[in-house]
Amino acid sequence: MTSEPQTGETGGAERRREENRRSVPRRAEDRQRESRERLRAVTAALTAVCGGLAAIFLFFAVLGAVDLADAAGATAIALVLALVWVGGFWYRVRSGAGSMHTPDRERRGF
Repeated sequence: MTSEPQTGETGGAERRREENRRSVPRRAEDRQRESRERLRAVTAALTAVCGGLAAIFLFFAVLGAVDLADAAGATAIALVLALVWVGGFWYRVRSGAGSMHTPDRERRGF
């Protein structure tokens, strides 16, 4: 009992010959929006990495494993990373980006 492929106007072979929607070029507006979203995601990831590296340095400095005076270069780099993270955090708070997803999450029951 095997089913044979349908032939004819409403069959599967005819359906495959129709124009594929994925072959239609996307609008320039959609491409720009996607590139902005991608840039926003990359920026958020890099900001989070900066904050994480600064927190790890601070953790080892508090434990006493890193002498801040002896490692002046590493301390300066950690300070710059912390400032990048604080700047990103301040931007999110100022723009209200943190509260954008709350209604969606409440609606879905999370």
